[in-house]
Amino acid sequence: MTDLYHFYIARKSEFGKTCETLKKSIQKIAWARTGVALFSFYIIYLAFSNTNYWYALPPVIILFIFLVSRHGKIQARYDLYRNLEKINQLELGVLDNSYSAFNEGESFVNPHHEYSYDLDLFGKGSLFQFLNRCGTAIGERKLAQDLLMAQPTKDSIAKRQHAVRELAQDVEFRQWFWAQGHLLHDSTLDNEGLFNWLKESDLLLGKTIYKVLLVLFPIVSLVLIGFTVYDYWTYFPVLLLFGTLQMAIISFKSKVITRTEQALSQHKVLFDKYAQLMNKIAEAKFTASYLLEIQKEARDASIRIKKFSRLVNAFEARKNGIASMFGNSLYLYDFQCLYRLEKWRSLNKLMVKGWLDKIAEVEALNSLSTFHFNNPDNFFPVIHDDLSIQSEDMGHPLIASKGRVNNSFKIGPENIMLITGANMAGKSTFLRTAGVNLILALSGSSVCARYFACPLIALHTSMRATDSLVDHQSYFYAELSRLKGIMEQVRSNKPMLVLLDEILRGTNSRDKQVGSIGLLKQFVAFDVLVMLASHDVVLGELEKKFPKAIRNYCFESEIENEALRFDYKLHQGVAHKANASFLMQQMGILPQDHV
Repeated sequence: MTDLYHFYIARKSEFGKTCETLKKSIQKIAWARTGVALFSFYIIYLAFSNTNYWYALPPVIILFIFLVSRHGKIQARYDLYRNLEKINQLELGVLDNSYSAFNEGESFVNPHHEYSYDLDLFGKGSLFQFLNRCGTAIGERKLAQDLLMAQPTKDSIAKRQHAVRELAQDVEFRQWFWAQGHLLHDSTLDNEGLFNWLKESDLLLGKTIYKVLLVLFPIVSLVLIGFTVYDYWTYFPVLLLFGTLQMAIISFKSKVITRTEQALSQHKVLFDKYAQLMNKIAEAKFTASYLLEIQKEARDASIRIKKFSRLVNAFEARKNGIASMFGNSLYLYDFQCLYRLEKWRSLNKLMVKGWLDKIAEVEALNSLSTFHFNNPDNFFPVIHDDLSIQSEDMGHPLIASKGRVNNSFKIGPENIMLITGANMAGKSTFLRTAGVNLILALSGSSVCARYFACPLIALHTSMRATDSLVDHQSYFYAELSRLKGIMEQVRSNKPMLVLLDEILRGTNSRDKQVGSIGLLKQFVAFDVLVMLASHDVVLGELEKKFPKAIRNYCFESEIENEALRFDYKLHQGVAHKANASFLMQQMGILPQDHV
């Protein structure tokens, strides 16, 4: 951990020094621009009395344009390096278990999801916030998707693991991608506008009349220009009339063309920003097969996006009144540009989403890679075919290592793990730890454990059911609905891990006990893994009835010198100690002589 502190401090200092150097360069160029601008005015003043001074003006204007361009490039570098300095400061905070500066993914919170709400995947202090190293909105959405759905095959998980390993060592690439992504300021709304344009109907493409006009009219104009050069007075009126006809044709579509050009200008800006990330992927020296697959598509996408930018730049030339007048009167310029852009759209519209998905995938992989880099002792899980999960020294990644208590466990071939224990002894945290590490494992990430092995398996939980005034549901009914959904999935014989924490809290203790026993007996009959935490030690008797299906584990507490102590270690057997009365006495809720 000390080495990581020194590593991030050194990088933060390095980027800070670079920023100071660039800032001085920006200031010098700003002063130079001001001086050149004043000098140009002075030349103009002198030119009114001596026309020879006009010849000195073009070089001064060229110098001013150069300085403006230079200023823009250095400013862009400064912004990038300032972001790099900032993200290394953020990483220092993460090492102190402070990650509140990262986007928490509140928009992905869903109380009705199979497991995300129970396991605190999104929101303040969530796993998403802890992992998130995405600079773009599309990257954050992909990272959220990875946490919400497992990879479909062992091969896809193995490929992602290899990619995460490689990217974890390529700090320069990861941090550049993150910092540059933050400069894009993309949004879901921007992307929706782009995809809406891709779905729009073509104005010109596919219509024979426009295809003929776009070829025929330029040829006729060229011929008339030739005749006009040969016999000006005879053919110039004809050329003028033909040019007026072309301008009239363009005018019928002028509003649509102007609106399209404005929209395309916005899409070009967005595309150009994404192209920077595409270029970085294309230029990287990857070795992992999955990253090479992404890189191949990124190279092709980069070429196609550059062509789109050139087409839009040409289209934007219509803003120049003189160029627009001559272009449209001789060449149907607006139609020519729009036709080529529609052709580009026709050829590429089905691929654009895939291009952005590749950027998003790299950002999600960068997040998992940074997690592994910051936790080099993490283990890349073994994905097997057995219906069992085994882990050694497993801990929750959001708990700082200096205060974390790790546990080892195995579930399978006994498919039910019954965990009893006192309040605050660690039962719920253990269930969440198992669930979170399974999610990481199936997303291709390393996990917070010395060893972890699991199958491709679905995950369902019932740990935090909530009532709803909108849906007219009580807490108890909401929990029963959740359990019903779980049982429907269990009966479909899909490989599953079910995490249950103190179920049926909304009824009396006897009814809760009967219901819990009945539910566990249902699980015994299916090939499903179940981890159930409960205060009810009577459930421990089920191990005797189903020795091949149920194993008892517990978390215990100790009262020493009027102080409650926990070791947070998982033990075999049934818990024998409770602490509710003791805690109520300690807090003054009950008198000290309460029995």
